[in-house]
Amino acid sequence: MITRFDHAVIAVSDLGRAVEAYRSLGFDVEPGGRHEHRGTHNAIVRFGFDYLELLGVYDPAETKSSGFNGQALAEFLGDREGGLVGYALATDDITGDVERLRKAGLEVVGPFEMQREKPDGHVLSWRLLVPVDAPWRRPWPFFIQWNDPDEERLSTEKIGTHPNGAKSISGISVIVRNLEETVQLYSMLFGTEPVRRDEIPEFTADRASFNVRGFAIDLLYPAGDGLVREALERDGEGPFEARVEVANLDATGEFLTRASIETGRDARPRALRVPADLALGASLTLTGSS
Repeated sequence: MITRFDHAVIAVSDLGRAVEAYRSLGFDVEPGGRHEHRGTHNAIVRFGFDYLELLGVYDPAETKSSGFNGQALAEFLGDREGGLVGYALATDDITGDVERLRKAGLEVVGPFEMQREKPDGHVLSWRLLVPVDAPWRRPWPFFIQWNDPDEERLSTEKIGTHPNGAKSISGISVIVRNLEETVQLYSMLFGTEPVRRDEIPEFTADRASFNVRGFAIDLLYPAGDGLVREALERDGEGPFEARVEVANLDATGEFLTRASIETGRDARPRALRVPADLALGASLTLTGSS
C-alpha cells in the first residue's frame, strides 16, 4: 500500500558540481553515499521523510554493466549536465504491490534489494519495485520500501536547514504521450480518479491532477507549441517539474536576489521558477504555502 511520496531523482553528470550548485540555490545538501555494484553515488536534499536525490556516476563501466537502470542513466547523461529523471513513492507492502501493478498492465522488475554506504560507514538498505525495465524517464513512479523505520533513518540523515526556506516537495508534473491512457493507468494504480482536469496556459498543456496520500501528481499533455511539447520531443515521456514548497515565498525571493539568482516569476500564483541551467537541467518551481 502506498504510504507517501518518498523522493525525486535528479541525475547529474558531475555530483560535486551539483552539490555546489544546489547549495548556491539555498538548499542544504549532504553527501549520501555509494550504491553497491551500481557505480553510482548521490547527495541528499532532505526536507522530512521526503527528499531530492542528486544522482551521479562515479564508475561509468560499472553503471553501464549493472543492467537496464544503469544503461538508461548513462544514456540520459551522455549529452547533458542533468535533469529530473524519476520519482519514488513509499510503500509498506512492496510484495503485494507487484500484483497490483500487473493488474494495471505494467510488467515489473523486483522487488530487489538495494543499499548504500554513507560516508560515516552507516549502511542504509531498501527494496525497489520498478515498472517495466527502468525507473528513469518513465511516465509512472517506481516504488520503495525501506528496511529501516523512517524515524531511525532520520537519526542518521538529518532534516536539512535550508537557507532558501524549503519545506517539502509538494508535487510532481509528468509529461505523457497519451493523456487518457495514462489517466486510466494512474486511476488503476491508486484507486482514485483525477481531482482536477484543466489547462495550464503557461505550459500550453492539458492537465489531469491526482492526489496520492496528500501528494500532487500532474499529468501533462501538450495542447500546442510550448514548454511541454518541447520537453516531450527532446526527452520523451517522464517527469517534467518538481514543486518545492517554501515557508515564505517573498523571503525566498529576497534570498535568491541577494545570491544574484534571477528567478522566473511563474504565471501560476505564488510561484518562482528556478533557472534550469542553475539547477543543472532540472525544472524546479518554488511555491508558497497555500
